[in-house]
Amino acid sequence: MAFTLPLGSGRTAIVMVDVAGHGATRAPLASAIAGAITAELLGGASPAAALGCADDRLRRFADESPYAVAFVALVHPALRTVVYASAGHDVAFTLAEDGRLRHLGPTAPMLGVPYAVHVCDAVLSLDAGETLVIVTDGVADSRPAGSDDFFGAERTACAVARSLRRGGDPARGVLDVACAHAGGRQTDDIGVVVARIVAAGGAGAAKHPSPGDGILFACEDLIYGAWPAQAPFTSMIRRSGPRRGSCR
Repeated sequence: MAFTLPLGSGRTAIVMVDVAGHGATRAPLASAIAGAITAELLGGASPAAALGCADDRLRRFADESPYAVAFVALVHPALRTVVYASAGHDVAFTLAEDGRLRHLGPTAPMLGVPYAVHVCDAVLSLDAGETLVIVTDGVADSRPAGSDDFFGAERTACAVARSLRRGGDPARGVLDVACAHAGGRQTDDIGVVVARIVAAGGAGAAKHPSPGDGILFACEDLIYGAWPAQAPFTSMIRRSGPRRGSCR
């Protein structure tokens, strides 16, 4: 499950939750975790505090496999800062215009593990033209039948860069290329979120932050078994901040 959540002061939260197992039967657990995170963020909590609350909610949820990885980030376009917390989530990175990757590692174990979980926040600044990319392991672990050739972070980054160069939807581009790499097979739920600072005066990100800067988001969320017969749950490109509202 992947989505964005507009907050106050021009900030937007990115939330990605990937529960153990896959398919529609896991939706109640994913929704419970996402609901706990959303409530905390709307109440002003940090990403780490929101994940801590989600971990507590997960421990009280009646489920045979109550485990999940999750990634929560607060993006502030005017400051070009990202505050994030990651509970066991492996595939999150920033992509620079020259192709360099900056991996954003976990800041805590996965949710639901049977010992105390202490989640902490991490803070980073986005350089001009740098793109934030978060995907579930359903993307990174995509592979042809009988092969160990996983799609991985580098192919994900290439798919994002190619879509951005062509002016397309980078999240949809990742989904399409990953599914093609796997020969049309989808073996897990898939979530992709791509975020990029958009300068107030133009399409790209200016060198220095501006109070008028916004964020361009692209998001895909696809439940196992839906590809290719059904459309993704969520497919959107939208701007937040002063330029918000140009959904298409």
